[in-house]
Amino acid sequence: MWSAPLEPSSSSQADSASDVVKAKLGGARDKVKDWVNKAAAAVRPPKTPKQQPPLQPASDDDDTGAKDLEDERDTAEPIKLPKPKLPAAAAVVAGDSDDTPAAAGSSSSEKSPPPAIIADSVSTAHGPLYDASIAKDASTTLLVVVPTSYSAMENEYRSVVRSTWGKWLREYRHTSPHLPAGTKATIQLYFFIGTQGLEAAAKKDLDAEHAKHKDIVFLDFKESYVGLSAKMLLLHGWIHDNRGSWPNLRFAFKTDTDVWFNVPELMKLVDRHAPKQTMIGYKYVGNVRLTKGKWANPEYSAPVYPQYMAGAGYLLSADIASWVATNDRAGWLKPLPNEDAVLGIWLAGSPVNWIHSPKFKPLIDPRQPARITRLADWVCQDSDILFHHLTGEGIRRMHHWFTTCGSPCEATCRELQREAADGKKDEKLERQAEARKKAREEGESKGDGDDAKKQKRN
Repeated sequence: MWSAPLEPSSSSQADSASDVVKAKLGGARDKVKDWVNKAAAAVRPPKTPKQQPPLQPASDDDDTGAKDLEDERDTAEPIKLPKPKLPAAAAVVAGDSDDTPAAAGSSSSEKSPPPAIIADSVSTAHGPLYDASIAKDASTTLLVVVPTSYSAMENEYRSVVRSTWGKWLREYRHTSPHLPAGTKATIQLYFFIGTQGLEAAAKKDLDAEHAKHKDIVFLDFKESYVGLSAKMLLLHGWIHDNRGSWPNLRFAFKTDTDVWFNVPELMKLVDRHAPKQTMIGYKYVGNVRLTKGKWANPEYSAPVYPQYMAGAGYLLSADIASWVATNDRAGWLKPLPNEDAVLGIWLAGSPVNWIHSPKFKPLIDPRQPARITRLADWVCQDSDILFHHLTGEGIRRMHHWFTTCGSPCEATCRELQREAADGKKDEKLERQAEARKKAREEGESKGDGDDAKKQKRN
Protein backbone atom coordinates (compact mmCIF):
# COMPACT_ATOMS: atom_id res chain seq x y z
CA MET A 1 0.00 0.00 0.00
CA TRP A 2 1.38 3.36 -0.98
CA SER A 3 1.89 5.89 1.77
CA ALA A 4 3.01 9.47 1.68
CA PRO A 5 6.67 10.09 2.46
CA LEU A 6 7.54 11.32 5.93
CA GLU A 7 7.88 15.04 6.21
CA PRO A 8 11.33 16.29 7.19
CA SER A 9 11.77 17.59 10.75
CA SER A 10 11.43 21.25 11.24
CA SER A 11 14.49 23.38 11.93
CA SER A 12 13.38 23.87 15.52
CA GLN A 13 13.25 20.11 16.07
CA ALA A 14 16.76 19.71 14.60
CA ASP A 15 18.08 22.47 16.81
CA SER A 16 16.51 20.81 19.83
CA ALA A 17 18.19 17.47 19.05
CA SER A 18 21.50 19.21 18.51
CA ASP A 19 21.19 20.93 21.87
CA VAL A 20 20.60 17.59 23.59
CA VAL A 21 23.74 16.10 22.01
CA LYS A 22 25.81 19.15 22.92
CA ALA A 23 24.54 19.01 26.47
CA LYS A 24 25.51 15.37 26.81
CA LEU A 25 28.98 15.97 25.34
CA GLY A 26 29.46 18.96 27.56
CA GLY A 27 28.54 16.90 30.61
CA ALA A 28 31.04 14.22 29.66
CA ARG A 29 33.74 16.86 29.18
CA ASP A 30 33.00 18.30 32.59
CA LYS A 31 33.31 14.87 34.18
CA VAL A 32 36.69 14.29 32.52
CA LYS A 33 37.94 17.70 33.65
CA ASP A 34 36.72 17.02 37.17
CA TRP A 35 38.55 13.67 37.22
CA VAL A 36 41.79 15.27 35.98
CA ASN A 37 41.58 18.03 38.56
CA LYS A 38 41.06 15.53 41.37
CA ALA A 39 44.01 13.44 40.16
CA ALA A 40 46.20 16.53 40.05
CA ALA A 41 45.27 17.29 43.67
CA ALA A 42 47.68 14.51 44.75
CA VAL A 43 50.45 17.05 44.25
CA ARG A 44 50.13 20.07 46.51
CA PRO A 45 51.11 23.41 44.91
CA PRO A 46 53.31 25.76 46.93
CA LYS A 47 51.74 28.59 48.84
CA THR A 48 53.71 31.12 46.82
CA PRO A 49 55.02 30.56 43.29
CA LYS A 50 58.70 29.77 43.28
CA GLN A 51 61.14 29.98 40.41
CA GLN A 52 62.53 26.49 39.87
CA PRO A 53 65.85 25.62 38.19
CA PRO A 54 65.58 24.21 34.66
CA LEU A 55 65.43 20.49 34.08
CA GLN A 56 68.76 18.73 33.79
CA PRO A 57 68.20 15.78 31.44
CA ALA A 58 70.10 12.55 31.83
CA SER A 59 73.38 12.52 29.92
CA ASP A 60 74.95 9.59 28.14
CA ASP A 61 78.51 10.06 29.35
CA ASP A 62 78.26 6.82 31.33
CA ASP A 63 77.30 4.19 28.81
CA THR A 64 77.58 1.29 31.22
CA GLY A 65 73.91 1.68 32.08
CA ALA A 66 72.65 1.29 28.53
CA LYS A 67 74.17 -1.97 27.38
CA ASP A 68 72.01 -4.38 29.37
CA LEU A 69 68.81 -2.44 29.99
CA GLU A 70 66.71 -4.87 28.02
CA ASP A 71 67.93 -7.73 30.21
CA GLU A 72 66.24 -6.12 33.19
CA ARG A 73 62.94 -5.02 31.64
CA ASP A 74 59.78 -7.01 31.75
CA THR A 75 58.64 -7.93 28.26
CA ALA A 76 55.23 -9.19 29.32
CA GLU A 77 53.37 -6.28 30.84
CA PRO A 78 49.78 -6.63 29.65
CA ILE A 79 48.56 -3.26 30.92
CA LYS A 80 50.24 0.02 30.04
CA LEU A 81 49.28 3.52 31.03
CA PRO A 82 49.25 6.31 28.43
CA LYS A 83 52.30 8.55 28.62
CA PRO A 84 51.49 11.86 30.34
CA LYS A 85 52.01 15.20 28.62
CA LEU A 86 55.02 16.89 30.16
CA PRO A 87 56.30 20.44 29.89
CA ALA A 88 58.46 21.27 26.87
CA ALA A 89 61.59 21.19 29.03
CA ALA A 90 61.23 17.46 29.67
CA ALA A 91 63.85 15.47 27.78
CA VAL A 92 62.52 12.00 28.48
CA VAL A 93 59.00 10.66 28.96
CA ALA A 94 58.66 8.46 32.02
CA GLY A 95 57.25 5.15 30.86
CA ASP A 96 58.04 1.68 29.62
CA SER A 97 60.29 2.96 26.85
CA ASP A 98 62.95 4.34 29.15
CA ASP A 99 64.94 6.20 26.51
CA THR A 100 62.11 7.64 24.39
CA PRO A 101 62.61 11.39 23.72
CA ALA A 102 59.68 13.63 24.42
CA ALA A 103 58.08 15.54 21.59
CA ALA A 104 59.98 18.77 21.12
CA GLY A 105 58.20 22.02 21.61
CA SER A 106 55.16 20.56 23.34
CA SER A 107 53.31 23.04 25.48
CA SER A 108 50.14 23.28 27.47
CA SER A 109 48.22 26.06 29.10
CA GLU A 110 47.17 23.69 31.89
CA LYS A 111 48.98 23.67 35.22
CA SER A 112 52.07 21.49 34.94
CA PRO A 113 53.42 19.11 37.61
CA PRO A 114 56.38 20.06 39.81
CA PRO A 115 59.51 20.87 37.78
CA ALA A 116 61.88 17.91 37.61
CA ILE A 117 64.83 19.03 39.70
CA ILE A 118 67.33 16.22 39.23
CA ALA A 119 70.42 17.32 41.12
CA ASP A 120 73.64 15.94 39.63
CA SER A 121 75.79 18.03 41.93
CA VAL A 122 75.96 17.63 45.70
CA SER A 123 75.25 20.75 47.72
CA THR A 124 77.94 21.77 50.18
CA ALA A 125 75.34 23.36 52.46
CA HIS A 126 74.32 21.27 55.47
CA GLY A 127 70.61 20.45 55.39
CA PRO A 128 68.39 19.90 58.45
CA LEU A 129 69.13 16.14 58.49
CA TYR A 130 72.88 16.41 58.06
CA ASP A 131 74.84 14.06 60.37
CA ALA A 132 78.29 15.40 61.21
CA SER A 133 79.30 12.09 62.82
CA ILE A 134 79.40 10.30 59.44
CA ALA A 135 83.00 10.01 58.29
CA LYS A 136 83.73 10.86 54.67
CA ASP A 137 84.28 7.70 52.62
CA ALA A 138 85.13 7.88 48.92
CA SER A 139 84.91 4.10 48.53
CA THR A 140 81.15 3.85 49.18
CA THR A 141 79.11 3.29 46.00
CA LEU A 142 75.91 1.86 47.55
CA LEU A 143 73.83 3.02 50.51
CA VAL A 144 71.32 0.50 51.92
CA VAL A 145 68.43 2.18 53.77
CA VAL A 146 65.91 0.16 55.78
CA PRO A 147 62.77 1.71 57.32
CA THR A 148 61.96 -0.12 60.55
CA SER A 149 60.42 0.58 63.95
CA TYR A 150 60.61 -0.32 67.63
CA SER A 151 58.65 -3.52 68.27
CA ALA A 152 59.46 -7.04 69.37
CA MET A 153 59.20 -8.33 65.79
CA GLU A 154 61.22 -5.53 64.17
CA ASN A 155 63.86 -5.65 66.90
CA GLU A 156 64.34 -9.35 66.17
CA TYR A 157 64.46 -8.73 62.42
CA ARG A 158 67.25 -6.16 62.83
CA SER A 159 69.22 -8.70 64.83
CA VAL A 160 68.74 -11.32 62.10
CA VAL A 161 69.73 -8.86 59.37
CA ARG A 162 72.92 -7.86 61.19
CA SER A 163 73.94 -11.52 61.49
CA THR A 164 73.20 -12.43 57.84
CA TRP A 165 73.14 -10.12 54.82
CA GLY A 166 73.85 -7.04 56.92
CA LYS A 167 77.16 -8.50 58.13
CA TRP A 168 77.86 -9.73 54.62
CA LEU A 169 77.44 -6.37 52.92
CA ARG A 170 79.45 -4.55 55.60
CA GLU A 171 82.39 -6.86 54.91
CA TYR A 172 81.86 -7.02 51.16
CA ARG A 173 84.60 -5.52 48.99
CA HIS A 174 84.78 -5.63 45.24
CA THR A 175 86.56 -3.99 42.36
CA SER A 176 84.41 -1.27 40.81
CA PRO A 177 85.15 0.17 37.35
CA HIS A 178 84.05 3.56 38.70
CA LEU A 179 86.70 3.85 41.41
CA PRO A 180 90.46 4.43 41.12
CA ALA A 181 92.64 1.35 40.70
CA GLY A 182 93.38 -0.30 44.02
CA THR A 183 90.25 1.11 45.73
CA LYS A 184 87.65 -1.49 46.67
CA ALA A 185 83.99 -0.47 46.65
CA THR A 186 82.16 -0.60 50.00
CA ILE A 187 78.51 -0.50 51.15
CA GLN A 188 76.86 1.39 54.02
CA LEU A 189 73.79 0.15 55.95
CA TYR A 190 71.39 2.28 58.03
CA PHE A 191 68.07 1.57 59.78
CA PHE A 192 65.53 4.42 60.08
CA ILE A 193 63.25 4.61 63.13
CA GLY A 194 60.67 7.23 64.14
CA THR A 195 60.92 8.24 67.79
CA GLN A 196 57.77 10.31 68.36
CA GLY A 197 55.53 8.77 71.01
CA LEU A 198 58.07 6.18 72.21
CA GLU A 199 58.26 5.44 75.91
CA ALA A 200 61.44 6.17 77.83
CA ALA A 201 62.29 2.46 78.10
CA ALA A 202 62.02 2.03 74.32
CA LYS A 203 64.26 5.04 73.68
CA LYS A 204 66.78 3.66 76.15
CA ASP A 205 66.82 0.30 74.34
CA LEU A 206 67.29 1.98 70.97
CA ASP A 207 70.08 4.20 72.29
CA ALA A 208 71.90 1.12 73.58
CA GLU A 209 71.36 -0.67 70.26
CA HIS A 210 72.74 2.27 68.31
CA ALA A 211 75.70 2.66 70.66
CA LYS A 212 76.60 -0.96 69.92
CA HIS A 213 76.04 -1.06 66.16
CA LYS A 214 76.25 2.59 65.02
CA ASP A 215 73.68 1.97 62.28
CA ILE A 216 70.38 3.63 63.39
CA VAL A 217 69.06 6.98 62.18
CA PHE A 218 66.43 8.48 64.52
CA LEU A 219 63.71 10.51 62.82
CA ASP A 220 61.27 12.96 64.38
CA PHE A 221 58.29 10.93 63.21
CA LYS A 222 55.51 8.87 64.75
CA GLU A 223 55.50 5.37 63.30
CA SER A 224 52.36 4.21 61.48
CA TYR A 225 51.76 2.27 58.29
CA VAL A 226 49.53 4.98 56.85
CA GLY A 227 52.23 7.58 57.51
CA LEU A 228 55.05 5.72 55.80
CA SER A 229 55.15 8.13 52.84
CA ALA A 230 55.91 10.99 55.27
CA LYS A 231 58.71 8.86 56.71
CA MET A 232 60.03 8.25 53.19
CA LEU A 233 60.21 12.00 52.63
CA LEU A 234 62.44 12.26 55.70
CA LEU A 235 64.53 9.31 54.51
CA HIS A 236 65.11 10.93 51.11
CA GLY A 237 65.94 14.18 52.84
CA TRP A 238 68.55 12.40 54.97
CA ILE A 239 70.17 10.87 51.88
CA HIS A 240 70.23 14.26 50.17
CA ASP A 241 71.73 16.06 53.16
CA ASN A 242 74.46 13.45 53.67
CA ARG A 243 75.44 12.66 50.06
CA GLY A 244 78.59 14.70 50.50
CA SER A 245 79.94 12.08 52.92
CA TRP A 246 80.13 9.59 50.03
CA PRO A 247 81.40 11.49 46.97
CA ASN A 248 81.31 8.35 44.78
CA LEU A 249 77.84 7.20 45.87
CA ARG A 250 75.95 5.82 42.86
CA PHE A 251 72.73 4.30 44.20
CA ALA A 252 70.65 3.91 47.34
CA PHE A 253 68.89 0.60 47.91
CA LYS A 254 65.63 0.92 49.83
CA THR A 255 64.57 -2.42 51.31
CA ASP A 256 62.70 -3.99 54.24
CA THR A 257 63.79 -6.08 57.21
CA ASP A 258 61.90 -9.23 56.12
CA VAL A 259 63.97 -9.82 52.98
CA TRP A 260 67.08 -11.63 51.86
CA PHE A 261 69.04 -10.31 48.89
CA ASN A 262 72.08 -11.34 46.88
CA VAL A 263 74.73 -8.72 47.55
CA PRO A 264 77.15 -9.58 44.67
CA GLU A 265 74.32 -9.62 42.10
CA LEU A 266 72.97 -6.32 43.41
CA MET A 267 76.42 -4.74 43.10
CA LYS A 268 76.58 -5.82 39.45
CA LEU A 269 73.52 -3.63 38.82
CA VAL A 270 75.10 -0.77 40.76
CA ASP A 271 78.18 -0.94 38.52
CA ARG A 272 76.31 -1.62 35.27
CA HIS A 273 73.74 1.18 35.21
CA ALA A 274 74.32 4.90 35.02
CA PRO A 275 73.43 6.55 38.37
CA LYS A 276 71.31 9.27 36.80
CA GLN A 277 67.51 9.40 37.03
CA THR A 278 67.33 5.60 37.29
CA MET A 279 65.29 3.17 39.37
CA ILE A 280 65.68 -0.62 39.21
CA GLY A 281 63.34 -3.17 40.80
CA TYR A 282 60.08 -5.03 40.33
CA LYS A 283 57.92 -2.54 38.44
CA TYR A 284 54.14 -2.38 38.71
CA VAL A 285 52.28 -0.96 35.71
CA GLY A 286 48.55 -0.25 35.71
CA ASN A 287 47.93 -1.26 39.32
CA VAL A 288 44.36 -0.44 40.31
CA ARG A 289 43.88 1.97 43.21
CA LEU A 290 42.14 0.23 46.08
CA THR A 291 39.40 2.00 48.03
CA LYS A 292 39.34 -0.32 51.04
CA GLY A 293 41.82 -2.18 53.18
CA LYS A 294 45.46 -1.70 54.10
CA TRP A 295 46.51 -0.12 50.78
CA ALA A 296 43.47 2.12 50.29
CA ASN A 297 44.24 5.63 49.04
CA PRO A 298 41.06 7.74 49.24
CA GLU A 299 42.82 11.02 48.44
CA TYR A 300 44.09 9.87 45.04
CA SER A 301 41.11 9.69 42.71
CA ALA A 302 42.61 8.20 39.51
CA PRO A 303 41.48 4.59 38.92
CA VAL A 304 45.04 3.32 38.39
CA TYR A 305 48.43 4.35 39.74
CA PRO A 306 51.36 5.54 37.66
CA GLN A 307 54.16 3.00 37.35
CA TYR A 308 56.08 2.38 40.56
CA MET A 309 58.48 -0.08 42.14
CA ALA A 310 57.54 -2.74 44.69
CA GLY A 311 58.73 -1.48 48.05
CA ALA A 312 60.37 -4.74 49.14
CA GLY A 313 63.56 -3.51 47.51
CA TYR A 314 64.60 -1.19 44.71
CA LEU A 315 67.65 0.75 43.61
CA LEU A 316 67.34 4.46 43.01
CA SER A 317 70.11 6.79 41.89
CA ALA A 318 71.10 9.31 44.52
CA ASP A 319 69.91 12.24 42.39
CA ILE A 320 66.31 10.99 42.73
CA ALA A 321 66.58 11.23 46.52
CA SER A 322 67.76 14.82 46.03
CA TRP A 323 64.80 15.44 43.70
CA VAL A 324 62.33 14.20 46.31
CA ALA A 325 63.97 16.16 49.14
CA THR A 326 64.20 19.38 47.10
CA ASN A 327 60.60 19.30 45.89
CA ASP A 328 59.29 18.29 49.32
CA ARG A 329 61.02 21.21 50.99
CA ALA A 330 59.68 23.50 48.27
CA GLY A 331 56.17 22.43 49.22
CA TRP A 332 55.37 20.46 46.07
CA LEU A 333 54.91 16.95 47.44
CA LYS A 334 52.06 15.63 49.57
CA PRO A 335 52.27 12.46 51.69
CA LEU A 336 49.55 9.95 50.81
CA PRO A 337 48.80 6.38 51.92
CA ASN A 338 50.56 3.46 50.16
CA GLU A 339 54.14 4.70 50.19
CA ASP A 340 55.28 2.47 47.30
CA ALA A 341 52.71 3.87 44.88
CA VAL A 342 53.10 7.42 46.19
CA LEU A 343 56.73 7.54 45.08
CA GLY A 344 55.46 6.74 41.58
CA ILE A 345 52.91 9.57 41.87
CA TRP A 346 55.60 12.03 42.96
CA LEU A 347 57.90 11.04 40.10
CA ALA A 348 55.21 10.74 37.42
CA GLY A 349 56.21 14.06 35.82
CA SER A 350 59.96 13.46 35.95
CA PRO A 351 62.30 11.85 33.40
CA VAL A 352 63.11 8.76 35.43
CA ASN A 353 64.19 5.47 33.81
CA TRP A 354 62.01 2.79 35.41
CA ILE A 355 63.92 -0.46 34.82
CA HIS A 356 62.00 -3.64 35.59
CA SER A 357 63.79 -6.76 36.82
CA PRO A 358 61.92 -10.00 37.58
CA LYS A 359 64.88 -10.98 39.79
CA PHE A 360 63.35 -8.82 42.55
CA LYS A 361 60.52 -10.95 43.97
CA PRO A 362 58.06 -9.03 46.15
CA LEU A 363 55.49 -11.88 46.21
CA ILE A 364 57.29 -15.19 46.14
CA ASP A 365 54.95 -18.00 47.22
CA PRO A 366 51.20 -17.52 46.67
CA ARG A 367 50.45 -20.66 48.71
CA GLN A 368 51.83 -18.96 51.82
CA PRO A 369 50.36 -15.46 52.20
CA ALA A 370 52.06 -15.00 55.56
CA ARG A 371 55.82 -14.75 56.04
CA ILE A 372 57.77 -17.72 54.75
CA THR A 373 60.35 -19.92 56.45
CA ARG A 374 60.97 -22.50 53.75
CA LEU A 375 60.55 -21.40 50.14
CA ALA A 376 58.92 -23.74 47.63
CA ASP A 377 61.48 -25.21 45.21
CA TRP A 378 59.60 -24.12 42.08
CA VAL A 379 59.54 -20.48 43.21
CA CYS A 380 63.28 -20.05 43.78
CA GLN A 381 65.67 -19.32 40.91
CA ASP A 382 69.44 -19.34 41.34
CA SER A 383 69.80 -15.91 39.68
CA ASP A 384 67.15 -14.16 41.82
CA ILE A 385 68.34 -11.07 43.66
CA LEU A 386 65.69 -10.43 46.33
CA PHE A 387 63.09 -12.46 48.25
CA HIS A 388 60.39 -10.88 50.40
CA HIS A 389 57.98 -11.87 53.19
CA LEU A 390 60.51 -14.11 54.99
CA THR A 391 60.58 -15.02 58.66
CA GLY A 392 63.79 -14.53 60.57
CA GLU A 393 64.47 -18.25 60.24
CA GLY A 394 63.68 -18.01 56.52
CA ILE A 395 66.36 -15.31 56.13
CA ARG A 396 68.87 -17.47 58.00
CA ARG A 397 68.07 -20.50 55.84
CA MET A 398 68.52 -18.65 52.55
CA HIS A 399 71.74 -17.08 53.80
CA HIS A 400 73.01 -20.50 54.91
CA TRP A 401 72.33 -22.07 51.53
CA PHE A 402 73.97 -19.22 49.65
CA THR A 403 77.12 -19.25 51.79
CA THR A 404 77.22 -23.06 51.51
CA CYS A 405 76.82 -23.55 47.76
CA GLY A 406 76.47 -20.13 46.11
CA SER A 407 72.70 -20.33 45.56
CA PRO A 408 69.81 -19.14 47.77
CA CYS A 409 67.71 -22.09 46.57
CA GLU A 410 67.66 -25.14 48.82
CA ALA A 411 66.88 -27.49 45.92
CA THR A 412 70.00 -26.37 44.06
CA CYS A 413 72.20 -26.85 47.10
CA ARG A 414 70.73 -30.30 47.82
CA GLU A 415 71.42 -31.33 44.22
CA LEU A 416 74.99 -30.05 44.41
CA GLN A 417 75.48 -31.97 47.64
CA ARG A 418 74.18 -35.16 46.01
CA GLU A 419 76.46 -34.65 43.04
CA ALA A 420 79.41 -34.06 45.34
CA ALA A 421 78.52 -37.18 47.33
CA ASP A 422 78.16 -39.20 44.14
CA GLY A 423 81.46 -37.82 42.94
CA LYS A 424 83.17 -38.87 46.16
CA LYS A 425 81.53 -42.25 45.86
CA ASP A 426 82.79 -42.62 42.32
CA GLU A 427 86.25 -41.53 43.41
CA LYS A 428 86.22 -44.15 46.16
CA LEU A 429 85.15 -46.85 43.74
CA GLU A 430 87.85 -45.77 41.31
CA ARG A 431 90.46 -45.90 44.08
CA GLN A 432 89.30 -49.37 45.09
CA ALA A 433 89.39 -50.58 41.48
CA GLU A 434 92.84 -49.07 41.04
CA ALA A 435 94.05 -50.80 44.22
CA ARG A 436 92.68 -54.15 43.02
CA LYS A 437 94.31 -53.69 39.64
CA LYS A 438 97.62 -52.80 41.25
CA ALA A 439 97.41 -55.79 43.58
CA ARG A 440 96.59 -58.04 40.64
CA GLU A 441 99.53 -56.70 38.64
CA GLU A 442 101.84 -57.13 41.62
CA GLY A 443 100.55 -60.68 42.08
CA GLU A 444 101.10 -61.49 38.44
CA SER A 445 104.58 -60.02 38.61
CA LYS A 446 105.36 -62.10 41.69
CA GLY A 447 104.02 -65.22 40.00
CA ASP A 448 106.22 -64.66 36.97
CA GLY A 449 109.22 -64.29 39.27
CA ASP A 450 108.45 -67.58 41.03
CA ASP A 451 108.13 -69.43 37.69
CA ALA A 452 111.50 -68.04 36.60
CA LYS A 453 113.14 -69.31 39.80
CA LYS A 454 111.62 -72.78 39.29
CA GLN A 455 112.93 -72.97 35.75
CA LYS A 456 116.38 -71.93 36.90
CA ARG A 457 116.49 -74.68 39.54
CA ASN A 458 115.40 -77.28 37.01
